[in-house]
Amino acid sequence: MKSILNVEKIEKYYGNKENVTKAIDNISFKVEKGEFVGIMGPSGSGKTTLLNCISTIDTVTTGNIIINDKDITKLKSKQLEKLEETS
Repeated sequence: MKSILNVEKIEKYYGNKENVTKAIDNISFKVEKGEFVGIMGPSGSGKTTLLNCISTIDTVTTGNIIINDKDITKLKSKQLEKLEETS
């Protein structure tokens, strides 16, 4: 099957050098066409941050998110707008 979402070693940090919070720590997974996925975890575990990064509301600190063969972590804001228009 074809992978429609590929999340590769993403991390998301908030804060500064003195006070860093790791919201996402080295997450990787794939979603194949026709698959259903549930995201579960305790409060504060990074579920919403993960979804915000996948949906381009937020950006990752490191790693890649590939949707339909396009690496959205490499796109500029204008390119993201065009991607959203075609979805």
